[in-house]
Amino acid sequence: MGFLVLFSGLCTIFALVVTAAQAWQEHAQARWPEVTAHVDSCGLEPTSTGEQRYYILCEMSYAVGSERTVTTIHSTNAPSREVWQYPRNQIAPLERWIEAHPTGTPIVLRYNPAKHREVVSGDTLVGGPHTPGNIKLLEFCAGSFAVLLMILRLTRARLQTARPSIFQ
Repeated sequence: MGFLVLFSGLCTIFALVVTAAQAWQEHAQARWPEVTAHVDSCGLEPTSTGEQRYYILCEMSYAVGSERTVTTIHSTNAPSREVWQYPRNQIAPLERWIEAHPTGTPIVLRYNPAKHREVVSGDTLVGGPHTPGNIKLLEFCAGSFAVLLMILRLTRARLQTARPSIFQ
């Protein structure tokens, strides 16, 4: 039981560090200038892992001053329909997103003023903020740690009261 408490405590610390780092990064990115980009091409691409998983890859272009910038955005990946999965049809949101963003569709992005090709999107499917999901994971880890710690303390207290002492 002590190992589970230690492991859940370490998971909580790890989730806290990742959440804080990503929240700080997203806070800095929120200050980047906005620009309206246009979709040049967009489609589902297979991942490099060789599994039947796909992700959205879109090429976008936009102007910063007189400079035309071309960049790419991508989504997280999802399994194809041929692979057993739960929940079912995880690729459908990716397909709907592609259908809703044909060539020429404007998308508001934020770009890094120091590196114009580095962009972030407010759309959660294609690189949007991850902090809300990280906070849910952190809450789960912290809750698990608290419950396991309470169980450990209660069982130790019961064991100590149940043991006869040699000094009685």
